[in-house]
Parts: sequence; C-alpha cells; structure tokens
Amino acid sequence: MKSSRDNVLIAVFGALFLLSVFMMVSQQGVRTTGHATTSTTVSNVTISIFFAVDMSTNLSDGIRFGNITALPTIDQNASHNYDGVNTTISNTTAGNTLPGTSMWMNVSTDSNSRVDFCIQATDNLKTSAGDVLLVANETYYNSTLTNYTLPAPGSAIAITTAYASAGRNISQGSNNYYRFWLDVPAATASGTYNNTINFKGVTYGGSC
Repeated sequence: MKSSRDNVLIAVFGALFLLSVFMMVSQQGVRTTGHATTSTTVSNVTISIFFAVDMSTNLSDGIRFGNITALPTIDQNASHNYDGVNTTISNTTAGNTLPGTSMWMNVSTDSNSRVDFCIQATDNLKTSAGDVLLVANETYYNSTLTNYTLPAPGSAIAITTAYASAGRNISQGSNNYYRFWLDVPAATASGTYNNTINFKGVTYGGSC
C-alpha cells in the first residue's frame, strides 16, 4: 500500500511532466507564430551627365567664303550654305530642289543630356601680312531644321571673340544647322584672311 509520501511524489512528478509538456507546446507556438522584425537600408547610384558632339564633314572642312572680286560685298555666302538636304520636306518631293545647309553640329545618340551649343572666334580675320578684317563682319545663324530659308540670313548674328549661344536644347541624335555670311568693306586690302571658329557643347541650360 502506497504511503501518502509516495502519492505526493507522484503528484509532483505528474505536475512537472505537465509543466514540461506545456512549455514544449508553448515553445513550438513561438517558433510557428513568432514576432517579425525588419531592418532597412538604401540602394543608391549617381549617374553623371554625359554627351558627345560632332560636326558635319563640310563644317569641319572650314567656313569658306571663296574669292571676292568686288568691294564692298554684303552677306557673301559660305560655300556650304546651300548644298545640303532640305529637312522640312520629304526627299521625294520636288521642293527638295531648294536646298538646306550642309553645316551642322550633332549630339550623339548615346548622350543622356540635351545640349546647348556655343560659338566663338579666336580673333579677327587676318592675312599673313597683318591686314585685318574685323570679326564683326562674320555673321551666322542656326536652326534645328534646314531648308532654303532656314537658317535665315535676315536673322544673322555677328560672331565675337567671346563664346555666345548658338543653339539651345538640341536633343540626342539631332543636328543644329548653321549658315555663315561675310561682309567685306570697301578698301579692304587684298589677301587671304583667316581665323579659327570654335564650337562648344554645354549641358542644356548651362552657360557658355
């Protein structure tokens, strides 16, 4: 016959067994339901502005005004002012007999920014003998399209020795077209006059 002490021990062991079972079930519950925690971070990249520009073959060939035999001369055309394709109409139409200019600056298709163009002369036009034709006599105009009237002679701007805007917001893969004219005053000394014209591309909205 079991004593009361044996009964107490059995009860204690029974209670401990039930407690251990309860804790195991509770722990399993923690594993299956749990509490979610989160951590955050950022991903970051900086993409620089990139663009490339190039000039047409006939512009890189030079802005040539030919041989002038009579003075004074007003608005002498550069030799490539009117030997280009008319971009405002289809090449298959008769109107394309009215040509555009073949001088342009191009923004490369792999650029990721639109471009503003700037223009500058390094100096007056000069001969090897030191005779001078002021750069203000050399004028230009630009347009994003070209035909017989664009770029327009009536809108000509004098080139200066400081960079100035010469085409704004030119998109990737597009051209900015130019025409050039020259005035030669009476009594200008004979000779071959030269200077250098620089073109610069800047980020759209930037300064020259």
